[in-house]
Amino acid sequence: MPERRYRWLHYAFNSLLGEVLLWIFSLLLFLWALSVVMTYQVASSIANKPYDETLSNEVMALSKLLSFDGQRVKLDLPGAASELLHTDAKDKVYFQVTGPNGERVAGEAELPWIDAPEDGEAGVRFRDDEVAGEDLRVAYQFVALPGAHRPVLVQVAETRHKRQGLAASIVSGVIVPQFVIVPVAVLLVYLGLTQGITPLQRLQRELGQRRPADLSPISVNGLPEEIRPLIESMNAVMKRLDDNLLAQRRFIADAAHQLKTPLTGLRTQTDLALGETDAEALRRALRYVAKGTERMSHLTQQLLSLARVEATSEQPGQFAEVDLAALARAVTAEAADRALVKAINLGFEDSGMPVPVIGSEFLLREMIANLIDNAIKYTPPQGEISVRVIGRSTICLEIDDSGCGIPVGERDRVFERFYRVIGTDAEGSGLGLAIVREVAEIHGGKVEIGTSPLGGARLRVSLPRAAAASDR
Repeated sequence: MPERRYRWLHYAFNSLLGEVLLWIFSLLLFLWALSVVMTYQVASSIANKPYDETLSNEVMALSKLLSFDGQRVKLDLPGAASELLHTDAKDKVYFQVTGPNGERVAGEAELPWIDAPEDGEAGVRFRDDEVAGEDLRVAYQFVALPGAHRPVLVQVAETRHKRQGLAASIVSGVIVPQFVIVPVAVLLVYLGLTQGITPLQRLQRELGQRRPADLSPISVNGLPEEIRPLIESMNAVMKRLDDNLLAQRRFIADAAHQLKTPLTGLRTQTDLALGETDAEALRRALRYVAKGTERMSHLTQQLLSLARVEATSEQPGQFAEVDLAALARAVTAEAADRALVKAINLGFEDSGMPVPVIGSEFLLREMIANLIDNAIKYTPPQGEISVRVIGRSTICLEIDDSGCGIPVGERDRVFERFYRVIGTDAEGSGLGLAIVREVAEIHGGKVEIGTSPLGGARLRVSLPRAAAASDR
């Protein structure tokens, strides 16, 4: 039994249908309880009317039997009438007549005195009172008799048993059928909801029958309007997922192809080295092996960097403030040795002022390093490279070189992965500028290619300035 109750609670709180039914049942119970209270109040009001009318008639009948002889008030009530006044099968009836001076003329002493109303209006009035622990309904009237200096108080009261019984009968007649209707209503709602979620069940079967690799859009035909936005959002997510998977498959295929070439070269040079007996030829073969290993290491490093960039693109909330000028200065200094090997004049134009941006220091370092590395590769010996960071509201990182430049028709394609400009003999993987563009886009920036005053290419990366810094 406890396990069955647990399963029911688990269904109620983990099923959309169960949760809706639970809420509807709870609301119906609340409305039913509210209906009981309101019905009882209305029933009590209805039950009071006929019995109040009877009490009013009795008060007026007693008032007509009053007289004043100049000294005292008299009530001409026959004995049979007095007995009839006290006769009731369910309730105890009281009456009382009180003279102008507060003296009891007739009736029971239990009924309390009440002061005359200030408005002075004639007529029978009603009040609720209590005698001997029982609730009473009291009808009373102040009667002005000729010659009396103050009015006479006439009261008739009875207990509330008949009224309560009538109110209870009215309530039971209305509420008991409602008590039966509530579970019937819940059952009908359950049947209606079961039919209403049929499209969801059909959608569940359709998704369950799909192959794991099937990311085609889900048809919204025949689905309720409330579900369509959800399915359209799911379709958009699956479209992005399909695009990402396609890009990953293409990337893996391209990476495998790019790794295959240096691996084949290394294998060839290794075989040649193993067959050499001449020391000079052996050293030459080993130099080829070392150079191929270096190219492969560089390609692997760029592939890892690209993977890191793609992973970080989903977590821009982890960015912090970075001084781009200081970072560019440091990366330029690190690349000085490689520039000296080709006798290239690599310089950094330092403004001496911090230039803050919001981003990932690791990714920005990778971006700057790839830009400088790309410039060194395509700048001939004795050439020149200039690095600078400028701007206020928008930050611009500019790198000028005196190399061969990038033709206008190639400037969009050089950002594609593994694409290299035709006609150049510089070694490279074709990933550097692809990494640069992705890092810039992650940081809300863009990359532009132009012509440098030095005769080669100018690559400009525009990034938004840190908000806190731009406010200063």
